[in-house]
Amino acid sequence: MLIARRTIVATVGIGFSVVLLVPGFSPVLAQSPGTGPGDAAAAALTRLKIDLPRRVADSEPVRRPLEELGRETCDQDAITHLAGALEAAGYRREAAVAQVSFSAQCGGHAPALRGAINTLLKLSDYTTAESVASDLIKLEPFNDNGYFLRALARDGNRSFKAAIDDYVTAIELFGNKDRISSVSYLKIARDYEQLGQFCDAMLPIQQWVALDPSRHDTSQTQAILSGYAAKGGCAAAAATSGSTETFPAPRVGAVVKVPVTVNNVAGTFILDTGASYVALRDSFAKKAKIEIEDGSTVRIHTANGIADGHRGRADTMQLRSLKAKSVIVIVEADSAAAYDADGLLGMSFLSRFNMAIDNRSVRISPNKPR
Repeated sequence: MLIARRTIVATVGIGFSVVLLVPGFSPVLAQSPGTGPGDAAAAALTRLKIDLPRRVADSEPVRRPLEELGRETCDQDAITHLAGALEAAGYRREAAVAQVSFSAQCGGHAPALRGAINTLLKLSDYTTAESVASDLIKLEPFNDNGYFLRALARDGNRSFKAAIDDYVTAIELFGNKDRISSVSYLKIARDYEQLGQFCDAMLPIQQWVALDPSRHDTSQTQAILSGYAAKGGCAAAAATSGSTETFPAPRVGAVVKVPVTVNNVAGTFILDTGASYVALRDSFAKKAKIEIEDGSTVRIHTANGIADGHRGRADTMQLRSLKAKSVIVIVEADSAAAYDADGLLGMSFLSRFNMAIDNRSVRISPNKPR
């Protein structure tokens, strides 16, 4: 027996088409007794804003989690099983819609949003993936994964500068740098390459190598660096100068302050080999006339927690005799800077040099030509 129905297709968010049920007409999935999903499953479909063919909704892998969600609206295991079943059945868009709807109705559920984003990236729906990733970041503002996923979406939309900000934040928020992969560093390099900034593309690769030269300084990374140097004519920009300088190794609970000159403005910095980037107080950055990237916003670790900052660039930076050009920096508000200095001397400068660190000292010397 056929049941009359009427539906209106509407767009909810960017990229999601859902079926609205018009009062006075039977639900889209209503069937004759015994031929379709029960009341609980039909209610779950309506609530999750998805429409499925009868054969899919009636299949055991889909029907069971639907019924569970009909009984328990915020059953986290059930939404995971439903998404997996819909993916397996070839209804990936519906899986993503269901996960986003579930999160919205259940007070925020990060695993569901992550699942939806990954599916949307596979579908090349980068605009919706970026929007959902922003929701994930609101839910978990101090977790690196949301920023990494949003960076992938922004890459897909060719928003390379915004993607760089998110990759930088993902690196900053990643807990143990000894375990971080090369992916974000390579992605940043690729984005700079897309922008035609080949010399800048070298910098994240150098940072990656400096994390563990014994493992990361390979023929592959050197070939990448050589390729970018050749494309951008980067010999002068990448060159460092000076002689070997030795500093005491920071002790637990103590800091080592060093004299640093930025764009010919003298300052006092804290030597911080654990910081991915040089960080500057806003007041010092203004004195040094730091060039800020328009529209840039990143998040960085500070002693007071997570703070917002902006990507910028120092034309020159010098530590005693050690000098480098075009150094990427992060500028943060004075009120957010939890250090008693003009800035932190991090790896966006230090990775340009050879470093040897032991329990007593940090020795820094210019890179030797290969």
